[in-house]
Amino acid sequence: MPPVPEPFFTVVVVAVGLVLGSFLNVCIHRLPRGESVVHPRSRCPACGEMIRWYQNVPIISWVLLRARCAKCGCPISWRYPLVELLTAGILLGLWLTFGPSRAFVVAAPFCLAMTVLFFTDLDLQLLPDAITWPGIAIGIAAAWINPFLGQETPLEGLWMALSGAALGAGVLWGIGALYGRLRGVEAMGLGDVKLMAMVGAFTGPLGVLFTLFAASVVGAVVGVALIPLRGRSLSDKLPFGCFLAPAAVVAMLYGRQAIGVYFDLVLGRV
Repeated sequence: MPPVPEPFFTVVVVAVGLVLGSFLNVCIHRLPRGESVVHPRSRCPACGEMIRWYQNVPIISWVLLRARCAKCGCPISWRYPLVELLTAGILLGLWLTFGPSRAFVVAAPFCLAMTVLFFTDLDLQLLPDAITWPGIAIGIAAAWINPFLGQETPLEGLWMALSGAALGAGVLWGIGALYGRLRGVEAMGLGDVKLMAMVGAFTGPLGVLFTLFAASVVGAVVGVALIPLRGRSLSDKLPFGCFLAPAAVVAMLYGRQAIGVYFDLVLGRV
């Protein structure tokens, strides 16, 4: 490929990331409520006033409005600029790491989808089907160009995506069914099952194993820490998707390498 002019494209990636971050904010707010993400235009949740285009410029409008609605003065959550900055940071990091490549094309939508799922689960403990079902389909369809599956041929990539989706969904469904049978309560929502099927479609079986292990360890540590801090008990529900989503991003980018290093250590090759 011809050399990519820099820093022009880096600036473009950041700008696009900020705009996409604004759109992700819409998705985070509307998708769990079953609302359209394209109609009507953005509006203040408190007074319903439509937000004009110059009041919806990423980061800048939030600062100029002093984090308040221009009409009713209701506070605008810090979440909005945070998601915009996070989205821009994710795309910038992927661009600087992979450049214009298949890896960037596959990793960018996956990481942005995980961002939406993280915040919807944090807010409402919901993982919208509008993200997970298309994510599973896209992960399988993109298997032939997905370098994170570790395939040597397109057919191997498709097999890795299908087996990863089946493993991700099957493990969480099995755990939920077993726990529910033993305790008489629901342990794992179907949203988590579909999330892990999506993770498996993009990262393969090894990515599923890494994601589940990392999310379980971090989730257990956070859960225990919250007991004295917030008076929670271990029986309280924690939004597991908040741990699965970031763990899945790490699994895609570094999971195979981490597992390889682990087996090298276990087998005494390091």
